[in-house]
Amino acid sequence: MSIALEVKDLTFHYPQEKTPVLRDVSFDVSEREVFGIIGPSGCGKSTLMLALSGLIPQSIKGDMHGKVLVAGKDTRTLSMPELSQIAQILFQSPESQLFALNVEDEITFGLENLNLPWTEIEKRLERVLRELDIEHVRHRSIEELSSGQKQRVALAAILAMEPKILLFDEPTANLDPPAVRKLEETIRALRKKHTVIIVEHNVEFLQGLADRMLLMDRGKSVLVGTPQKVFGSQHYRRIMLPPHDTKKMMAKLRSIPSATKRTPVLRIRDLNFTYQNNAKALSDIHLDIGRGDFVGIVGLNGSGKSTLALNLIGLLRGKGQIALDGKDMTKLDVYERTKRIGYVFQNPNYQLFEENLDDEIAFGPRNMGLKGAEVKRRVEEALHVTDLAQCRESDPHALS
Repeated sequence: MSIALEVKDLTFHYPQEKTPVLRDVSFDVSEREVFGIIGPSGCGKSTLMLALSGLIPQSIKGDMHGKVLVAGKDTRTLSMPELSQIAQILFQSPESQLFALNVEDEITFGLENLNLPWTEIEKRLERVLRELDIEHVRHRSIEELSSGQKQRVALAAILAMEPKILLFDEPTANLDPPAVRKLEETIRALRKKHTVIIVEHNVEFLQGLADRMLLMDRGKSVLVGTPQKVFGSQHYRRIMLPPHDTKKMMAKLRSIPSATKRTPVLRIRDLNFTYQNNAKALSDIHLDIGRGDFVGIVGLNGSGKSTLALNLIGLLRGKGQIALDGKDMTKLDVYERTKRIGYVFQNPNYQLFEENLDDEIAFGPRNMGLKGAEVKRRVEEALHVTDLAQCRESDPHALS
């Protein structure tokens, strides 16, 4: 079987970083192979995917050495329109590559930029809608779709370009179990025509899907082989399964207070929310959360989980009661609510904007009116708790 993609001694260094993100990475992928890439956070997986797609160095600049060959052609010698017809990437957060107002326009945008005749555009549009089972959302607004639906629309836009190589960057990260199973079925069908490369933290997803895998650590390619070879290796156990101090872990678990029957710290009553398109997202939500409780909110994509969370911090405002420590929160704006309720978005890039971690972490406390010593204390504590002290001078957007 011929080689679809080859990486030779690839090293890449972002302009703002002191050390290379990728170091002498080498491997190849055969045509119609499903190839998995795994490794701990920060090991360079996403940067590698950007290089495989040609976005590095064509759009994202830095110091690059070595070669990436797609269909036998060096990515540095091809234009982005040429690359787009050979390799396409589906990002972890599909919102980052969706920008049209409705599904049909999103899928046809790339085809129109290739100046294809409308008869060919219509043919490809109908084919990918059918293949991905999204014909029913053809005329829907992108904003109305769930995370799983957005991912399938982004994938449809990619498939319509008919690339030879498909790159998936953590595709299961935001999907519910049925959507993960559907994605696996889709990839099995896609491999009949395409080479598929997947970066994934969900190693179980890759175990029965990938033909071969690459294990990475600290920017280097550590091991390439079948899933059985990689998962059974000492390298995998050392890198991906670090030893845990069981006694410390159990002590932490025991220290979490159990649910209390006293007055709840958070009380939600009759909470309803309807989007502007008359889509009912929340219906008569009742929920009590006690101090010290650790609560998981689960459900299918589109079931209202994020809508509920956004109502708690006030970015969305439904009808009903939300009380925190007995205080009515519905009368408070986002600024006042977020003094009491912290929120981490599904895509953290939405809330990162400073040039280094120190300023990023200090931004909130300073806006609450806190001063020097107290701001510094909170920054140091947060860096310690999140194990990010070594990155304090880094640009947040340069992190994994």
